[in-house]
Amino acid sequence: MVKRSDQIENIGFAVSASVELFKLAKQKNCQALIVHHSFNLPKTNNYDYIFQERMSYLIKNDISLFGYHFLLDAHPEVGNNVSILKTIGAQPDKHFLHHGDPWGYTGKFPQSISLAEIKKSLKPHLSTRSVFYDFGKSEINKVVAISGKGAPISREMTDLVKNNVDLYITGEVHEWNRELFREAGINLIAGGHYHTECFGIKALMEKVKKDLTQITPVWLDLKNEV
Repeated sequence: MVKRSDQIENIGFAVSASVELFKLAKQKNCQALIVHHSFNLPKTNNYDYIFQERMSYLIKNDISLFGYHFLLDAHPEVGNNVSILKTIGAQPDKHFLHHGDPWGYTGKFPQSISLAEIKKSLKPHLSTRSVFYDFGKSEINKVVAISGKGAPISREMTDLVKNNVDLYITGEVHEWNRELFREAGINLIAGGHYHTECFGIKALMEKVKKDLTQITPVWLDLKNEV
């Protein structure tokens, strides 16, 4: 968190902090920014170049910065993963562990839905470089969503199989993930790290718009094809 201006009228909402984003926020007259990916204070006083440039721009232009990483993935109302599930018509059920922590969410459909229909509903929100593994059922009942860098490791594939998951939605995959999903017989949609992490910040923006009527929320879409 970087606290600057005490008077806030416009709040910018975006996925990742960067100097380019800060310039866009200044252009849109935002006194504060809320992002999913912020940047951390170095553990020593040996501040690196990137940290200095970012901090300097915020201070000079009196822009506050607030970052919510885990919270905007795991939140049961405005989180990335719950929002993805709602977009495809699934009912959020419970958290799904990733590297031992509850980053993801499982979802169930009231009645089975075709994989093609899910892809169609997600298409406007995903990267043009999305990856699809059609290795499972064509009719989907249960889905797991873990946005961003959410590709599962081998032992998590066991959890997917045991829980009868038909579809896994994430942002990006590793080279070896394809064969894991083929062998498990599970479908995958990797819709882009940036794109899958727009869901939560947009949901939070809508909540702020509804609850804080004196504030003007501004969506800052610094697109990233990854």
